[in-house]
Amino acid sequence: MAPSRADVRNPIVQQWDAGGLPRSGIPSPSHTPDLTDGYINGGEYDDPMSCGGQGAQGSGSYTPPATEEDLRYWRDQDLNEKIMHGVEENGITRPKGHKVTYHYNSTVEDMHFGKTHPMKPWRLTLAKHLILGYGLQHTMDTHEAVAAGKDQVSRFHDPHYVEFLSQVSPTTFDELCRDPRFAKAIPPKHPGDNVDLGPYNLSTSPGADCPVFADMSTYLFLYTGATLAAARQLVSDTSDIAINWSGGLHHAHKAEASGFCYINDIVLAILEMLKRWPRVLYIDIDVHHGDGVEEAFQREPRVMTLSFHRYGTYDESQPGHKFFPGTGDVSDRGLRGTIGEHFALNVPIGAGIDDRQYGGLFEAIVGRAFEAYKPSAIVLQCGADSLGGDRLGQFNLNIKQHGECIAFVKALGVPLLLLGGGGYTARNVARAWCHETALATDNTLPPNIPMDLIPEPRAFQGHGNGNGQLYPAFPPNKHINECKDDQLEMMVKKLDFELRYVARAPWVMMDRLPVRARQEEELERVREERSRGKAERRRLERDPGGRGELR
Repeated sequence: MAPSRADVRNPIVQQWDAGGLPRSGIPSPSHTPDLTDGYINGGEYDDPMSCGGQGAQGSGSYTPPATEEDLRYWRDQDLNEKIMHGVEENGITRPKGHKVTYHYNSTVEDMHFGKTHPMKPWRLTLAKHLILGYGLQHTMDTHEAVAAGKDQVSRFHDPHYVEFLSQVSPTTFDELCRDPRFAKAIPPKHPGDNVDLGPYNLSTSPGADCPVFADMSTYLFLYTGATLAAARQLVSDTSDIAINWSGGLHHAHKAEASGFCYINDIVLAILEMLKRWPRVLYIDIDVHHGDGVEEAFQREPRVMTLSFHRYGTYDESQPGHKFFPGTGDVSDRGLRGTIGEHFALNVPIGAGIDDRQYGGLFEAIVGRAFEAYKPSAIVLQCGADSLGGDRLGQFNLNIKQHGECIAFVKALGVPLLLLGGGGYTARNVARAWCHETALATDNTLPPNIPMDLIPEPRAFQGHGNGNGQLYPAFPPNKHINECKDDQLEMMVKKLDFELRYVARAPWVMMDRLPVRARQEEELERVREERSRGKAERRRLERDPGGRGELR
């Protein structure tokens, strides 16, 4: 049986090949521009005439804009016209029968974990550019996220940990390490450790999994706020599918950062959804085990966690080096001896699994879990490090197969929260999440990326970057396929056996609202009765003779 938690000395960063540094042609700017900025500040079109070859009226004459604001307006108008032309040409429409909301704040793009750190928030910039370039913003309602409050984050995380995250920065880190409230959270140093860890596993040392970087508090509370806003849209019936690609940070624990994750926005979203729905199913297709979410709900039958992930030895030449985080064996099924036992399913997968195997495995297990558990809503973490060619992943999946998982879950017809997660080859992360945004809105995208409509076309140009294609074929044998069909079939049977304990579990409410919601309804009823009683008493006091005392 795998340990319940991995050793903090089994880091994820050290598994990253330094040879996979970003290409020199794809910069990681400290400030990432909006969609139209690339055409103004050193973008592809230095001459406004080159956008269309003619003036605004198409007559061949051109009057230069008088001010920079006029220039920006001119370029925006031209860009929007081109995007709308593509929308009409490609048949991009709003979905019929369901509503999609998109939650995001572009400030998260400006963050930088460090030059050699594999987590690049710039991947969100590329995803945004593709989504806007294809015109998918017209198919859904977009919401600018606001930061979550400390009180909201403390619904799951330890209050001292939340306070630390709200204050930490490279300039305050040393002082916070000396604060008695936080100093006790510094883990002991072990022989051979090459990273000095501070409180809650954060560090300023090179090579740290969870580094302290500039403006990180802004980043953490913003992506969390976006996820909470998306969850509230679902709970209030104002959305059927809510998307936040900046969220999905599934490794964060109650009082500990882990695996690039600081605040577990997924747990907070599920807690929000439990205010309304009796059962929530969490599905994780990140290449890493969703250990933080599983741990949070390991005693709770109202949440089932289902994680598909790489499991086993990372490198055969180093038998003791397990793939991060080292948890999530098929035998791990929730906290034993509690009512949460059997409500955590894990699908450990060997290296090199291909599209056919993964698709069959996913549909078989998710279909059975949905039928047995009958969830009221689903949270799907769409980590893109399970794609072939990812710098940290070891699967051979293509973008369309990754998207088939989203399409399968969407077809189940319950409220759906789509979140991001891992993904360390930025251009492919962007491709996947753009494709999956289209799937959520019932649209089919042309395979050629509209290179003239995105500010950073270099990210997708050339053979190594996919030749401008949305669905480039990844090398089919980049990782040797260790997965045997008979072993996968046996795992399906094992998990099917576990689901016998889940079906019609008597202690999980099916028809009624959660207890807290019923209590709130009862309190509201009592308040209304008291209010009516006070009004009646006041009416009688104004008319004492009307009660018959003088008769």
